[in-house]
Amino acid sequence: MTLADDIEMVRGHVSLGRRHVALQRERIVELHRLEMPTAKALEFLDLLESMQELHELHLSRLLEKAARHDAA
Repeated sequence: MTLADDIEMVRGHVSLGRRHVALQRERIVELHRLEMPTAKALEFLDLLESMQELHELHLSRLLEKAARHDAA
């Protein structure tokens, strides 16, 4: 797998992760509206956000590596 392939794959992970985080936030709003418990949903949101940070960090590192490679 080339660096460009890795970047494209991780961009997909970042995009999908953003959608998952947004959907989970919408679910939490709906649970609040229905006056239902949100603790587990909030815990899951924390997990999703942590994973998203990792995906974005991974992408950032890959992009830096590509920039160094292009500059060489």
